[in-house]
Amino acid sequence: MGYLGGDEYFDIHGYKKKPEIFPGEWITGINNKMRHEALWWTIEDFDYRGTWQRAINARAETIQKVQMFREAFATDRVLIPASALFEWHTNADKTKTKYEISFNEPLFAFAGIARDCEIKGEVKRCTVIITTRPNDIFAEIHNSKQRQAVVIRESDYDRWLDRQAKPDHLKELFSPMPNEETHARIAELENRVPTLFDL
Repeated sequence: MGYLGGDEYFDIHGYKKKPEIFPGEWITGINNKMRHEALWWTIEDFDYRGTWQRAINARAETIQKVQMFREAFATDRVLIPASALFEWHTNADKTKTKYEISFNEPLFAFAGIARDCEIKGEVKRCTVIITTRPNDIFAEIHNSKQRQAVVIRESDYDRWLDRQAKPDHLKELFSPMPNEETHARIAELENRVPTLFDL
């Protein structure tokens, strides 16, 4: 399962080459049956006010309260494998610098949830990635939003995917990755490292 080195990644359709993945595209997820599947990276639905909403991330602090995420968090959690991600730093002159961020493990997994959504008349299996408060490195880099994606450690994969796990007992997995396990560098825009998420 997961993403490969070089400029290749693997999903249910086989090996593909793609330098970067964006919201509104198909990405690979690992479901609670420990099988990989294609997921559409955006959830769309009506909110409690009846307003149509589109989301690519879900806040860990409110995921159990938000109507479009609540049931999926309780019963349909997924892992989103990746090798790194991109974040933007807003400079004093309002320009932006793109950073590549990775962790100690060469391949890791973001915490995600999945559910069916109707998008432009078509039912798709959709996903969002959960975000939490930032560690010091993310706070410095992602200074406009002050968030970071939740990373699930390999030792917690089974726990995260277990449909019997009580949502309240999963909240400790929402802690940000420690500073010492987070590695950042300015991204090479011409020869960028592949299979990265831009959150």
